[in-house]
Amino acid sequence: MEPLRKPPNQPPALGTFLLRKIYSEELFEEIHGDLLELYEERMETKGKWNASAHYIKDVVLSARNYDLRRTQHYKTQNNSGAMIRNYIKITLRTISKNKVYTALNVLGLALGMAACMFIMQYVAFERSYDKFHENASNLYRIQYNNFKDGQLQYECAAAVPRVGPFMKEQMPEVVDFARAYPLSMVVSYQNINFRENRIHIVDPAFLKIFTFPLLTGNVETCLNEPNTVVISETAAKKYFGEEDPIGKMIRADGQYSMAVTGVAKDVPENSHIKFDFLISYQTLNNQTDNESETAWGWYDFNSYVLLRPGADPKEFDKKFEEALLAERQEDFDKYNFRQEFPLQPVTDIHLYSNLLQESEPDEQGDGQAVFFLVIIAGFILLIAWINYINLSTARSIERAKEVGVRKVMGAVKGQLIGQFLTESVILNLLAFTIALLIVMIGISQFNGLTDSKLSLAFLAEGSFWGISVLLIFSGSILAGLYPAFVLSSYQPSKVLKGKMTGNKSGIYLRKVLVVFQFASSVCLIAGTLIVYQQLKYMNNLDLGFDMTETLVVKGPGVFTADSLYRPTLQTFRNELLQNPEIRAFASGTNVPGDEIFWANGIRRAEEPRESNKAIYIAGVDYDYFPAYDIKVVAGRNYGRTFTTDTGAVILNESGAKYLGFQSAEEAINKKVFWGRGEKTIIGVVEDYNQMSAKIGVTPLLFPLITGRSSFFTIKLDKTAGKDLKQVFEKVETSYAKLFPGNPFDYFFLDDFFNRQYNSEKKFSRVFTLFAGFAIIVACLGLFGLSSFNAVQKTKEIGIRKAIGADVAHIVMLLSKEFVYLVLFANLIAWPATWFVMNTWLDNFAYRIAITPLVFVVAGLLVLIIAVLTVGYKTMATAKSDPVKALRYE
Repeated sequence: MEPLRKPPNQPPALGTFLLRKIYSEELFEEIHGDLLELYEERMETKGKWNASAHYIKDVVLSARNYDLRRTQHYKTQNNSGAMIRNYIKITLRTISKNKVYTALNVLGLALGMAACMFIMQYVAFERSYDKFHENASNLYRIQYNNFKDGQLQYECAAAVPRVGPFMKEQMPEVVDFARAYPLSMVVSYQNINFRENRIHIVDPAFLKIFTFPLLTGNVETCLNEPNTVVISETAAKKYFGEEDPIGKMIRADGQYSMAVTGVAKDVPENSHIKFDFLISYQTLNNQTDNESETAWGWYDFNSYVLLRPGADPKEFDKKFEEALLAERQEDFDKYNFRQEFPLQPVTDIHLYSNLLQESEPDEQGDGQAVFFLVIIAGFILLIAWINYINLSTARSIERAKEVGVRKVMGAVKGQLIGQFLTESVILNLLAFTIALLIVMIGISQFNGLTDSKLSLAFLAEGSFWGISVLLIFSGSILAGLYPAFVLSSYQPSKVLKGKMTGNKSGIYLRKVLVVFQFASSVCLIAGTLIVYQQLKYMNNLDLGFDMTETLVVKGPGVFTADSLYRPTLQTFRNELLQNPEIRAFASGTNVPGDEIFWANGIRRAEEPRESNKAIYIAGVDYDYFPAYDIKVVAGRNYGRTFTTDTGAVILNESGAKYLGFQSAEEAINKKVFWGRGEKTIIGVVEDYNQMSAKIGVTPLLFPLITGRSSFFTIKLDKTAGKDLKQVFEKVETSYAKLFPGNPFDYFFLDDFFNRQYNSEKKFSRVFTLFAGFAIIVACLGLFGLSSFNAVQKTKEIGIRKAIGADVAHIVMLLSKEFVYLVLFANLIAWPATWFVMNTWLDNFAYRIAITPLVFVVAGLLVLIIAVLTVGYKTMATAKSDPVKALRYE
């Protein structure tokens, strides 16, 4: 067997032996690696003997730095404080030398962090609803689902009055229950009258299971007796000023006279149920002969149960279904319907409930939109961190000599990594400070834009600072780790000889990150355009009625002489119609945009009682349909000359189909059983949207109601806008004269109807705002990258100009790489955006179709922004003196 031979490219063993004796193992690996590279290069160019001689020489000469290296290594191991101070000094020196680079990095990080803070505070507020209740984790609302012939008819936030007491009787898991019946009434105290919309008739346990603290009064007894009321702090000041309200008597709608037994703190903004007046439930019982205790069909009650700790709501639902069937099976089978009462966590109501008869429908949140905003916050922060990585790795050539010199002077890889991570931490801290200032200065503007009520109270919360520290630490590591390892791995032998070129893996990484940035930007812009188009579509949708120039006045709540109501209303009508600015007047129990709570069973007269179907009811007068330009498609409207119309009804087209009629004409003169007897269908009106375009058309029944009206519709002439103040004065004067003791409350119908889109408008504004943030941050990074790209190609630009290339050609040459990246980003962003936004649009009964034009516009916009950003710097470089460019480096 032949003896093993030393590989021909190995340096002299003597030199390697000396290195091991001089240096520790850690330093040996680093120094030996550098000298080995030099040895291999010399052997290729000058031969083995020359390379071996220089290798021994380099080993001996390296001993000069032995004490320095040992000292540096010792300091690294034993004096971390001094090392960190040194890192900070070097970082500050680097920042002062590279002000533009630092400004781009810090500004990008600051904007990203500020956007993230805004979004996360907004999201935190939206997710905080009802979590302030001490029993929040065990508190549930009873949802009501109604089925007919096996088909779900509706899902309602308000349940039947019997279900709460029944649950407590049958289910040992229930600690207590409470019902809340919402009302709008005119409240009076002496000569003070206001229409109040935040009134609830509640069980005595309401203030026990919810945490709404009392300023005065006893929670245990304040709502036990009939004709008692608890009022909010704001209501107490509004009606009683500085007087003590306890024991004072207030009246509601001129019917209820109630004693104030408690004053509650104002309800927090993050509560799904809001009140200024809580009337005792016994007051309602006195008016309804206890029907409110036993009814299984009247469902206007928001009902809540408090479960014992540890109770599983899903198991509870299963057990209660068995108890309900034992109680109600006979009725279910007889009338071919079914009821369900699943529990809904109170903390989920604001974001994840969109049912009929929500407590505060205009303030309902959108869990899906909140989720999207969290994703956007993550994107913006990632884009900011990507900027840092891109700019750091792009400057790698510039900092390569710094690394080489430090390594020759004895710095080890761990120290270099520590140095670059320290830079990352300091820049992130600086960016966080600026971001905090942006939030503090801009929070009021943000609230105005998004209709939010955020405050700076979060600065006093430990959780905010905990998350902030985690954010800064994570950002520093994520943004600084890769550049630190890249820069610290450079070999001084190549660096100091000027042989360093761009690392291919680093270039590829930068391209991937740029693609991610601009794909995110395209997604956000396209998403913003789609949200805007959907809102515009809903606002311009033909809703089936005319709401232009429509003034609505709320009907009187206080009217003691009901027999005089009709002649008084007729007088009011006649007085108003004498004004040439007013072209029509109508009254009704509802107006478009007002959710209908009145529902009852209806069936065709020839059908048995078990065929009853629930239908929503809106009472109208003779002039209601003409005033709103709602067309009668079959039969006729109510007429004052038809005395039999009190026994007639009108349906909408969906209502006729709902009752099984094949056409509107077929329904005319047919009998239906509704209320307490048979009614004749005399007309069918065209379908129109009673509620927003988010909800489809529902079956509606329109009885003739002239004895009491919740709303007066006043249609103005198109020229009335010139003298609108005078019109208001005339209407208010007549109203005050004919309905004394009632406040004059009015609104314009278009504003009232479109308030239903407030959450979508808010989402659109937030989406647009932070899409802009993302694009600005991405452009800052792109500007920095294009600047370094231009600097690295300074000599190439000089040569091209010297041989005759014009500015346009050079700009195109330097920009085309970024253009390709943006185009590729579009290909990734388009399908992702389509999938996400198509899912969002599925929540609407009426929705747009997503067209390719949206993606083309978004892509072109991002492309133009990228070209302008890159072109600014490349244009300046391309116009520079070629002589200076050729002397560069």
